[in-house]
Amino acid sequence: MGREQKDTQENPAKAAWVPAILSAVIALVVWSSSRRTGIHLGGGFEGEGEDLSVLWTELPFVVLAAGVLPVAVWLLTARLLRRSVGHGSLVMIAAAAAVGVTLLYAVGLYVWADQLHPAYVRSLGSHLHL
Repeated sequence: MGREQKDTQENPAKAAWVPAILSAVIALVVWSSSRRTGIHLGGGFEGEGEDLSVLWTELPFVVLAAGVLPVAVWLLTARLLRRSVGHGSLVMIAAAAAVGVTLLYAVGLYVWADQLHPAYVRSLGSHLHL
């Protein structure tokens, strides 16, 4: 068994940075590919709805929350289950919990960021009521 694998089994918190980085990258991709962000970054008709302040107001919070949330779930899971589960299983359970919360965060972010603002929809002449 390699030294890194042995360290991870002795202290499961050492591997918590992996889902944090993956979650931050996923959140960045979901946020940047949303319709709402596209409009704010100049994708609206003739610059309508452009608001570059989302780069320093929304983006840091989206990425920070995506990085902190899986680590918090990982550490909480490891702490709650450390006496009842073996070390090898503990890492797998904590990783599954971190991946699960990452997926829930990505879906929530998609639902939040992919909605259009009602004023923008009305300006397009749509009869949709959001």
